[in-house]
Amino acid sequence: MTPKEKAKELVNKFLQVYDGRVPQAKKCTLICIDEFIDALSFNSSPTAEGLTEFYTEVKIEINKL
Repeated sequence: MTPKEKAKELVNKFLQVYDGRVPQAKKCTLICIDEFIDALSFNSSPTAEGLTEFYTEVKIEINKL
């Protein structure tokens, strides 16, 4: 899955919660991704580093939506 595809998937999940209100859905998605990236910062494995990079790219794609 590409960062763009993941961004759309995550925002769409929050759109269901917020009845189609895109700004609220995007904001909540970004908060969750920030928390995930923060949790990954405690792990210095290559997998954690790769996920951090991937989700950083997902954040960029969410802001483009």
